Amino acid sequence: MLLILCASLCFGCTSPAETPNETETPAETEQEPVSEAETETTAETPEDEAAPEPTGEDIQAYVMEENNYKNWELWPGTGELDPGKGPHGDQITIYVSDSALSAIDEKAGVMPENSTVLKEGYSSEGELIAVVVMHKVEGFDPEHNDWFWLEYDADGEIIAEGKVLSCYNCHTRQAGNDYLFTGDLK
Repeated sequence: MLLILCASLCFGCTSPAETPNETETPAETEQEPVSEAETETTAETPEDEAAPEPTGEDIQAYVMEENNYKNWELWPGTGELDPGKGPHGDQITIYVSDSALSAIDEKAGVMPENSTVLKEGYSSEGELIAVVVMHKVEGFDPEHNDWFWLEYDADGEIIAEGKVLSCYNCHTRQAGNDYLFTGDLK
């Protein structure tokens, strides 16, 4: 399992040569990030969702304890243990917070602050390998629509957090869809 996890981190969406370290800014792509004007027309963040601090530990506690993601809806049109591709596993399950679900349903264009998209990645045998979290934090990283990235393994050990270059290098292709691959937000 450790070998699979290491391979997914090393080979992810880009090659290691393209990702020299996690603090560099990814190369520009042809797609432009969503403008601030477009951001203003998003779904409201429900008042009952208290925003965690932008740290890996706080966001992990938020999705595992305070607002347990196992009680969230799946991304519309997806199921449990759907076929996966790329670095996230052979099978995936994608959960969305209430505010993220509202943005999806309303075709809001972008997710509002405090929205969370969480993907569980599994081996072909159905064993949990890792959990990847995209959490929207106002002002955290405006260049990339304020997404905070978090990945932790099946034991809860944090692997990567914050402005993760390998995540941006892949998801920048979807900048016009708020960096999301799973479904259209417009």
